[in-house]
Amino acid sequence: METASRTTSPVDNGTYNLMQALVSKLEAIEAYGRYAKDDGGELFQQLLDEERDHAERLLGRLKERLQA
Repeated sequence: METASRTTSPVDNGTYNLMQALVSKLEAIEAYGRYAKDDGGELFQQLLDEERDHAERLLGRLKERLQA
């Protein structure tokens, strides 16, 4: 008989989701920064600005959650 072992994470699901979303935004910021530099295009700069805004919002919510 197989038994599934459950590991207890020190981070709740909501906090984990915020952390993962923030990591994704930071990776996008890095990529769009490179693309904007290579291309000099307005589109990548706009996307970069939007991703920075999203990352700041996620970071703010994460900080609130960790202080609670």
